[in-house]
Amino acid sequence: MKKNILAALLLPAERMDLRLRHLPFEARMAMAIIALSTLVAWPLSAADSADEIIRAKAISIVDGDSISVVINQELVRVRLAGIDAPEGTQPFAIDSRQSLHDLCFWVEAELSSISKDYYGRMLAKVKCNGVNVNAEQVRRGMAWVADQSVGERELVQLQEEAQAGKRGLWSYESPIPPWEWHSRGWYSQRSWSGPR
Repeated sequence: MKKNILAALLLPAERMDLRLRHLPFEARMAMAIIALSTLVAWPLSAADSADEIIRAKAISIVDGDSISVVINQELVRVRLAGIDAPEGTQPFAIDSRQSLHDLCFWVEAELSSISKDYYGRMLAKVKCNGVNVNAEQVRRGMAWVADQSVGERELVQLQEEAQAGKRGLWSYESPIPPWEWHSRGWYSQRSWSGPR
């Protein structure tokens, strides 16, 4: 009876503590590990929020759809979300890289809509000097829209305009997107004499 009166007077958290003391040690340890991992993972998931904007210095241009930036004194490779640029030996690979270099090299980049791809790489929409670089690479004909089903209507429209204007890679009669380039095994060739 005395215990019931005490339980009624205690705050809910204190009552929970009384109940937890009766659990086996292993169960209490498992609950503590789950609680701790939740507390540790929470800031990490908040840092990867799609709404967050990160400003970072673009110190290297990897290719036409990837840059390296410094975030909190750490070098991070960032892929431009929604686009895919020509690979190393493809036509316009050098032009695509140079275009991104002209847009972003050694300026402060603004990263938003941040996520990770299948390989764990950071994906982001990137702005350099106020220019949406993902869209600009497509507009210039220096990259393809990676996945038209994603709902990036603006990118698809820019690609259609670049194609109609025969800009960049669209000056070729039948440019081959990187995902097909890889599947055909042409990535190992030094040059490509595709249709013009």
